[in-house]
Amino acid sequence: METKGLWLSILGCLFMAALGFGFAQLTGSTAIFLDGVFSLVNFVMSLVMLNVSRLIRRSADRRFPFGYASFEPAFNVLQSMVILGVMLMALSSAIAALYQGGRSLEAGLATIYATIASLGCLAVCLVLRRIARTTNSALIQVDAVAWLMDAVLSSVVLITFAFVWLFGEHLGGWLPYVDSWLVIAMVAVMLPMPIRILYRNLMEVLLAAPSARVQREIRSAFADALHSIPAENWSLSMTKAGRSLYLHARILLRADYHSAPVEQADEWRELLTERLSNFVSEQEFDVVFTTDASYI
Repeated sequence: METKGLWLSILGCLFMAALGFGFAQLTGSTAIFLDGVFSLVNFVMSLVMLNVSRLIRRSADRRFPFGYASFEPAFNVLQSMVILGVMLMALSSAIAALYQGGRSLEAGLATIYATIASLGCLAVCLVLRRIARTTNSALIQVDAVAWLMDAVLSSVVLITFAFVWLFGEHLGGWLPYVDSWLVIAMVAVMLPMPIRILYRNLMEVLLAAPSARVQREIRSAFADALHSIPAENWSLSMTKAGRSLYLHARILLRADYHSAPVEQADEWRELLTERLSNFVSEQEFDVVFTTDASYI
């Protein structure tokens, strides 16, 4: 299911990029050219994403003993940085155009392009969001956000050029500047999205703890799971990388269980693993039983 979503994104990006560059040539619009570049970047990144999707499903090996889950947030960091770079280059181009007297454009053709692009991007975004909910794929979630950004960008182009097409004669000397101001407005509106994606995934690459909400849920579930285990005290460390969550638990046993055999410790560990199976798999859950309070 995830692979189908990625191929949908790849083909959609290729179509949108070709559409954007073609209409940019016909209309002379930098905003449409930006839209085409954005789609082309998404096309290239989607091809890379397809390989990342296959990679993170591989089992741990000697080179990556903890698996390949960290490749997912690492790729999302790269993708968000590329998107930020494209947006900042478009912003600098638009500002330069303002100082050079603006640009003329063909608003009628631009409106036709924006209508096709807005509907197409929105359709792909909705399909990808449904796939992301089904597969719980962070890759598809980020890709759906990228398509949403493209849909919003195309919608702004549509509204602006439709207005210029209908009422352009009333704008007078301001008409050549519409395209540049439109690019600046689009960058200002869209900039927070890739910044949020960059920050969230960079924290995962750096092995930061998951969100406070997730931590509260897991700590509460872990405390409940200990109800039949003779724990005097405990500590729980956690980190999240992509769709994988890693837990490390240290449990201080009560004094009357300090001589418990290894077989008993195994039974407690398996019990904890079973009770926390909704959050983490056995391979990503380490449990250490100790009699040393300073280790907690």
